[in-house]
Order: sequence, then C-alpha cells, then structure tokens
Amino acid sequence: MVAPGVPASLRSWMSAVSEIARAVNAAESLDAVLARVAELACDLIGFEFCAVMLADATGEHLHVEGWRGLTPDYIALLGDGGSLLVHPSGPPLDTPAARAFREGRTVAVPDVRVATDYGRLPDLASAQGYRGLVAVPLPAAEDDGGPAAATGVLVGYSVTARDFAPAEIELVELLAGQAALALETSRLRAGQQEVIGELSRTNDELRRGRAELEWAEQRHRELMQLVLDEVGLAGLVAALARTLGASVTVEDADGRLLARAPDEGYRPPPDAAARRRAPARQALEDLARRYEVVRIPVVAPAGPVLPGAPNDARREKAWVAPVVLGHELVGRLWVTAPPAVPAPVQLRVIERFALVVALELLKARHLVAVEGRLSGDLVADLLRQEGPLHPQSLLDRAAALGHDLAVPRTVAVLAVDGQLPAGVRVAEVARAAAGPDATPLVGAHEDGYVLLVPDEPEPVDVLRRVRAQVAQLAGPSCPVTLVAGPTARTPEEYAPAYRVARGAARLRRAARPGGFVDARQLGLSALLLETGAPDALRRFASSGLRPLVLHDERRGGDLVSTLRVWLRTGCSTSATAAELVVHPNTVGYRLGRIEQLTGRSLRGIDARLELQLALTVRDIVRLDES
Repeated sequence: MVAPGVPASLRSWMSAVSEIARAVNAAESLDAVLARVAELACDLIGFEFCAVMLADATGEHLHVEGWRGLTPDYIALLGDGGSLLVHPSGPPLDTPAARAFREGRTVAVPDVRVATDYGRLPDLASAQGYRGLVAVPLPAAEDDGGPAAATGVLVGYSVTARDFAPAEIELVELLAGQAALALETSRLRAGQQEVIGELSRTNDELRRGRAELEWAEQRHRELMQLVLDEVGLAGLVAALARTLGASVTVEDADGRLLARAPDEGYRPPPDAAARRRAPARQALEDLARRYEVVRIPVVAPAGPVLPGAPNDARREKAWVAPVVLGHELVGRLWVTAPPAVPAPVQLRVIERFALVVALELLKARHLVAVEGRLSGDLVADLLRQEGPLHPQSLLDRAAALGHDLAVPRTVAVLAVDGQLPAGVRVAEVARAAAGPDATPLVGAHEDGYVLLVPDEPEPVDVLRRVRAQVAQLAGPSCPVTLVAGPTARTPEEYAPAYRVARGAARLRRAARPGGFVDARQLGLSALLLETGAPDALRRFASSGLRPLVLHDERRGGDLVSTLRVWLRTGCSTSATAAELVVHPNTVGYRLGRIEQLTGRSLRGIDARLELQLALTVRDIVRLDES
C-alpha cells in the first residue's frame, strides 16, 4: 500500500506497475497482460485508444497482440493478417509504429493531417477516429553487454491533435519498459513451463521405458524357465501366444506346420497365394538376411467389410521372425492378428522366442540324427545274413526306441533312384506319413531304407502313403520304389523277409524303377527273389511267357490274364470262367492255345510251377502303382 503524501500520479503509476506484476505472477496469458498494459496506458496518460504490437519471428511484421478501444475493422486495416510491415518499400506504406520499432526510438505525431512522412496514416486515422499518436519501442533485455533490438512497440492514440509533453513521453516510455519487462517475464515463464512440460514428458517416457524393460525382463525370465522346464516347441508357442494375445505359428523352411497356438480363435499365417504377391514375396525373400521381425503386408480374402471399417480392413496383421541355424533359414515364427501393432519391446521378445525355437529345432535335429543312427544300427543287426546274435537284446533296443518287435511287422524296402533334394530326410517323412498309430522303425540299410511296419492297421495303406509322400518330395527325376515284403514275427524271421523284399525291389528297379509292389504272399516264388539275380529272373520270365505275350499283343487276346487266374484259382476252369465272365469252353480253348504256343502241357506240375514263377516276376516288373 502506498504511504500517505505520495502524489496521486505516482500512486497511480505504482498501482499500475503492481497490477501488471500481479497479472504476470498470476500466469495470465500474454494477450491478457498486454491488454492490461494498453488499458493502463489509456487510464494513466489519457489516451482514447492504445495498442501493443509485437514483432514476429522474422522481425518483418508487427502484430497487434493487446489493445484498448480499437475496432476489429481498424486492426484489419493495419495490414495483411493484422500486421504492419517493419521495412516497407517507401513512405506511402510506412507508419509511425514501424519507424519506432525499426529505429528503436519514440516517434510522436501531434497531428496526422500534417504528417507527410506516412502515406497510410491519414486513412488509418480516419478509420479509427484519432488525430495524434505516439509510438514507443518496447526495449528488449540487454545481450552480451549491449542493447538488443526492440521486441515490439506501444502506440497511444488521441482523438484530438496533441503536442506530447516530455513528461508524457517519459511516462509512456516507462510504461513501455514495464510492458517489455512483463513480456520478458511472461516469455521466461512460458519457457519454464515448456521446460517443465518437457521434463514431465521425459519422466513419463523414462517411466514407460522402465516399465517396458521390466516387462521384457519378466518375459525373458519366463522364457528361460520354459527352456529349463523342457516344455518343447508346443509349449513355447503357447506361451508366446498368451503373452502377445495373438496367434503364433512355427513352420519349417518349406512351410510345413510344426506348432501353433492358441487352440481357440487361432488365425493362420498368410497362405501360399498371399505370400507370392509382391511386397510380401520380397519381404520373405529378405527374411533370412535381416535377422529381425518384419511385417508382411497381406490382403485378406475377399468378403464383406463392416460399415465404418478402416481403409485397411482387408489387410491382415502379420509379423514374421526368421528361425536361423548357422546362417541357414530353417523355419519361420509367425505372429498373426495381435490386438495392436507390436511395440519395439514386443518385437524383441518375438526375436528372443525365435532364437529359442531355433535351439528347439536344433535339439530335435540332434535327436532325429541320434535316433536315425540307433535305428540304422538296430536294423543292421536285425538283418544279419547269419541271423541276430542276441535276439532279446534287439527286442530291448527296439523297445527303448519306442518299437515293439514282438508284434508282427511287415518288412518293406524303400529305394530312391537319384539324388534327393537337400533337407529331405526319408526316415522323418516316413514316420510323419505313417501316422502315430503305425509308426515304422526306419533305418538306412545297403542301397535303400528298411521299414518295419506293424501289421495293424493294414500296412499296405500305410506304405502307399509313405511312398507317395517321399515321391512328392523327391520329384519326378527321382523314382521311388517301395516293396512290401513278408511279415516277420520273431527276430530270426526279419532277415529272410528282408531278402525277399530286397530281391523284389532290385528286380523292379532294374527293369522299371518306381511304384509300389506288394510281395507279401509270393509263396515259393519268394525263394527266387531271395536268391536270384534280377537279370536272370527277367530272362527266365521273358523266355517262358514270350509266345503268350506276343500272341496277346498281335491278336488282342487274353491268354496271359487267363493263365494267371487259372493258376490262382487252383487250376479250376469253372472258377476261372466265373471270374473272367466267359464260358468255360472259352477258358478251355485258351488253355489249349497256351499249351500249343509254349509247347508245355499244363497237366505237368513242373510246367505250372515255372509259369507261375514267370508270371510273378513279370507282375513285379510291370506292376502299376495303382
């Protein structure tokens, strides 16, 4: 409070300064503070109108930021966008406010009607209704020991012509100084608030970063515990799916499914057609070289889009991480349909899971390799020419590998003529194709693979699936032959059964590689396959059946098929006629013709036996896969 005896003008001045300070300290907006300055200028000095103008960042324009009594139309007349040019092209565009700011001094115009230095001033004065004015620059804080350029200008207007006394000008200049001080204080406060805001944002970012690191560390600990608990690939995939709230798929390098999660609401990765489209194709081709999670742009299948759906409603959200072993891409880890775009910390978690998946695949490879060696050694010991040395030991070793050799098993031989593509492992393919209910014991032996398949379920169906899968992976340039041989019930029966299947396989491959041959019920013919050479067997069959084959080819006859059925039905003419749906006399005629062409009587047991063996060899060589 001002002490008694202080002049009224001084009391008013001190009250004005205090009011400006309170406005600044109260953190009022800059516009409000400057309007308060303009109001006080009118009250203290007797102006009818007042304006506080500030320079823009370029220093080329003055903008009215606070005023008292000025009309909106007048403010609009001050220039484009409510601004005055600081450096006009000439006097016609110059104004007292611009000169005061430009020259850093007070400019007084007692009567605008006689002011010839300002071309625009008469029109502006007429629009607002004033005759005199004074413009005072707002001093800026000193910089490096010297005065800095002004930050703006305070302009007071009088409706009458007015000679401004030195005391009045000094008072306006003091008020301008207070306005400049308020302006600087307000700017400093704004800067402080900005710094405080930036610090607050930085703290928020640090807190979020710390939370993300803690989340990632927790996921890492959980991942390590999963590895220690040996949950396997399925457990890892299920855990990642729960963590991300998304669908997770692991596939090998050829796209075969290895594991997926969750069971309910699972969303598969893009199909083969979607992956072939460019940019998805390019991203997948670069995957092995990037060693990081990438987003795969995939267009969802055609279908209705809900009203109001975003423009990318047909785009699936899919991310994929490479599973790499020794710089070799061995698989892919897909994350599909997450609730939101994964944050960077989540992408790092996916990459860690991909690394552990690679270790799981490496472990599986190692186990497969070990199992393959053990299975191969077991098969080799089981198929010794002289028979197994320790039958019970073989049964125990097979049981340790999960196979019960006490159960009757079909002995099959699979052979591939040509080089299999890299990565095709016959034993793995055979086990996968056979299924869990008929898993064969598979071992590489001699020039092929031996498969010991349980007799239940039907082994032929199982073996056909195995051959079809291997043939698909091998390709047309590598014929795949699979022979189902006799059934073995004891360890001592495996070697003879194998020799029969091997003989049939060699016979087939020597004449016509590829296909499936069922050689389980050959009877006496099995002896030839077990001991005979393929070329000798072919010559035997060819010489014995040549007349009949030539007759059928030239005349379209059915002598060979009639002979086969007749021998199979126990040499019964009536049964043969019933099966071939012909008259018994026709069968008798054909049998007589066979005797004429071969020069052998079918009543002789030796002739029947030779023809039966020849037909067996011919069937193995010519048997179609179907």
